[in-house]
Formats: sequence, C-alpha cells, structure tokens
Amino acid sequence: MELIELFLDFSNGYFRPLLILVTSSFAIYFAFKKVGNSITVQFSVASEGFSASRINEIILSNNKDKPVSIYSLYATFDNDLLLELKRFSPPEILKPYETIGIFTDQYSKLRVNDDEFAPNFIDAEIWIESAEKTIKCTARKRSNLLKGYKKVSKDCFKFNGFVYDDTVSYILNYRINNKLKTAFIHYSGYIGNEWDFQVNHLGSENDVTPDKIIEMLESNGFHDLFSNYQLVQVLLSGWKTEVVANKHEKVFESDE
Repeated sequence: MELIELFLDFSNGYFRPLLILVTSSFAIYFAFKKVGNSITVQFSVASEGFSASRINEIILSNNKDKPVSIYSLYATFDNDLLLELKRFSPPEILKPYETIGIFTDQYSKLRVNDDEFAPNFIDAEIWIESAEKTIKCTARKRSNLLKGYKKVSKDCFKFNGFVYDDTVSYILNYRINNKLKTAFIHYSGYIGNEWDFQVNHLGSENDVTPDKIIEMLESNGFHDLFSNYQLVQVLLSGWKTEVVANKHEKVFESDE
C-alpha cells in the first residue's frame, strides 16, 4: 500500500504539470485559430470575346476557424487605385477552412476620371470588405483603405445584351430561322460573337466599311439567307451607335 501511495504522489507531482501544459497548449492553439483573419487568394486574368481584359476567377481560402462575410471584393493598384471586382447582396459567407471560387462580370473598359486605365492585373492586391473590416488577402492590414485610393470606373457598352469594347467597329443584327442574332465586327475585319459561319473575316482593316460588309453578305448568300438584317456603326469610343444599312426597314431593339 505504501508503494502505491508513493507512485501516486510521484505521478501527481510529475505527470499532472505535464498534462496541464499539454492541454493548455492545445487550448491556446485552438484559440489562436479563431483570432484575426488569414485568407489566401489566387486569381486568373481573362480576355473574353469583345470585352476588356479583367480579373476573372478569384479563389479564396479561409485559413481560420471562423466564418468571414464578404460584402465586396476589391483590387488595388500602385497603392492609390481601387477597383471593385464584385459586390454581394446578401453577403457571401466564407466558412471556416473553406475554399470558394468567385467569377467577376464583364465590362468594356476601365477609367480613372476621364483617362482610360489599363492595369497590370498580375500586380493587383486583393481585398475583402467584410462586416467588420477590410481584409487584405495577404494578411497585411491597411487602415482607411477606401479613402486612400482613387476609384477606378467601369464603362460597359452593351448591344442586345452583349458586352463589347473599343475594338468593335460595326454590329450586325440579323434574323435567321426566326431568331435574332448579334455579330460583332472587329476593326481588323474579324466577325465574331453570334456568328457561326465559315466566312468570318472581311480580309483586312481597309475592308471594314459598310459597302464591303454588304458586299460580303451578298456575295456569300447571307443577304438571301437572313430574313432581315441591320448594320450598325459604333461611334464615339462605344458610347454611340448609328444604323448605316438595312435589308428591311426593321427596328431592332438594343440594350445600349
């Protein structure tokens, strides 16, 4: 009995402090996982169709054991320019240890005041506007983020629901099989968007004129294939359009 009591006294004196140290370490570790924010980010840059290049898919990974509510995503450039990438209503919830993918919307071009802006997206820093604070995804915090940057504006040129940029010289609306289609004609002569025909180029920049386009439609049988069509010229850097040719006096609706 005396031997057992000696063993118990030894165990309480040696193992109990060790057990307390181990359990305390775990408690501190798990508490640390709930303190602050740590979010890593990966993103890709896309150039799609006739819209401007942009940060496209954004991958966010939450490294903490607590959720983050995302009201807006921003990119900053050169320490003084701020571009809103995506706004959420209601907010997107990034769960503990979760990884999510977010896609941004197309636009035609970017502006800072009245000047066009073409950023180096690879050098962008990604920020999250949460319910409590703005969070830099690289974990370095910066106060007064929104006040310290000039806002980058987006221009969005749309026609019949399709976004296009300054490279579009003409828009061809045409009806085939009772369906309205919208084709964009690039200043180089390339024809794209809703255009699935083998003939998809006018030849050169010198051929991108109303007469040459109509000649292409007639010589390839599109004039007869389309029940009607309308050729629209893009003016004033995308802000204005003008109808320059019709097969019929058909009014086409646009979203400009």
